[in-house]
Amino acid sequence: MERATARRLAMAGREQGGTQTDGSAVVRAQAGRSRLARRGIAAAVLGAGAVVLAACGSSPSATSTGPRVTGNAPWMMQQTAASHGSSGSGAASSETVKLQIKDVTTPEGSEPAYVGSGGVGAAVLFTAKVGEKVTVVVTDHDVMPHTFTSPDLGVDADISPGSSTTFTFTPTAAGTYTWYCSVPCGDWVMSHVGYMKGSVTVTS
Repeated sequence: MERATARRLAMAGREQGGTQTDGSAVVRAQAGRSRLARRGIAAAVLGAGAVVLAACGSSPSATSTGPRVTGNAPWMMQQTAASHGSSGSGAASSETVKLQIKDVTTPEGSEPAYVGSGGVGAAVLFTAKVGEKVTVVVTDHDVMPHTFTSPDLGVDADISPGSSTTFTFTPTAAGTYTWYCSVPCGDWVMSHVGYMKGSVTVTS
């Protein structure tokens, strides 16, 4: 009897132990699935973070080439040329000549005449150099218009009264070039060199 009772108790204990063992296995299996799920979520989060970082990292590379330049093409070409710099040795030189038209005393009275750095009546109004750009500024103190005309220099500038007129030219060959005013402005000054006609000397 005691043996039978002990056997029943032993069997009951094994059944309870097996149930507990089976329950522990289920718990462990559920815990494993939970860990796998958490790992999957973490991997997904890390993957999304990597995509975001990659997207953020692509932005600087798109602008790393430098600031964008706006403006039309000619402006950009000029800016590009200027950015390379220049020693200035190849740049063409230039000269500015200032002249006046004002009344001067002649044997026939007061008449207008061109006056340069050489003074009244100078046969050579000014000099220039081959290939050098010449900027001429004429201030007309007279009440009537005049011209500075020199066909061989390719110049025919209208000079407005009571103001300053600017024109430019670049001589291409050395020599002595005649100029004159094509507006009738006085018999004496138009017939005498150094007043309303004269020359420009171009040197090489």
